[in-house]
Amino acid sequence: MVEVRERQFGAIRILVVDDDLYGRQTMMEGLQSRGYEVRGAEDRLQALHHLQRKQFDLVITDIQMPRMDGVALLREICRNDYAPVIVQTTLVDGYLQEVLHRAGASGVLVKGEPVVELVRLVNALCRTPEEPSPQRG
Repeated sequence: MVEVRERQFGAIRILVVDDDLYGRQTMMEGLQSRGYEVRGAEDRLQALHHLQRKQFDLVITDIQMPRMDGVALLREICRNDYAPVIVQTTLVDGYLQEVLHRAGASGVLVKGEPVVELVRLVNALCRTPEEPSPQRG
């Protein structure tokens, strides 16, 4: 089930978690250029540090990281109800998608997809009250 959090006012706050510096910076720059407030973390410890000190509307995390993989981080974020989580991975199959959704992922995105797809997913998960809900038909 996809959780939609309604925003009151201001920029959508996103935490990007990825141990790959280039990948993290590229994603952060792409999101910042579209008006999102973005902070980065290189691992689980930094991510949890940020989440305990500041409210985020969304977390985007890589699944393959040292010390704690993305699934363990996803479970911890969901257990503490910090924010909805989009998981990024290099490969997605039906089994992995099911595991991620059961662990609490609000969305799964394949690394390397255009930023437009990421923005579409972010907007769907973090809409403001004055924005209409996406139409389903």
